[in-house]
Amino acid sequence: MRLVMFLTILCYVPFVTNAHHSTAANFTQEIISVEGVIERVRFQNPHSSVLIKNMDETGNEVYWLVESSSSTSLRRKGASFESFEIGSKVKVTGLRGRRQYTMYLREITFEDGTIFTPDRDPY
Repeated sequence: MRLVMFLTILCYVPFVTNAHHSTAANFTQEIISVEGVIERVRFQNPHSSVLIKNMDETGNEVYWLVESSSSTSLRRKGASFESFEIGSKVKVTGLRGRRQYTMYLREITFEDGTIFTPDRDPY
């Protein structure tokens, strides 16, 4: 009986250990900032994201995909879906993505001067 239980547990180990990926695979260590307008918000699990429209140096519209942690984690840090109001101007700072126009959120500054940092301790 113990052998059957051991083998059953052993079969599930690969699924549990391969459940998530590191941000290092998709993002560099270079910190960049982008100013623009929030176009779309995905406040969900396992990753939330914000689409920011900004103008590049030639005057063309560019859309930045700013990824973050889960909506559950963001809520625990004090953010809500309503915090990321579509149409509001923001400055976003984060890790540059390996794909063009992507970054991982480290800090977002809203129009009213409020700064949200997902890695800060809310207490």
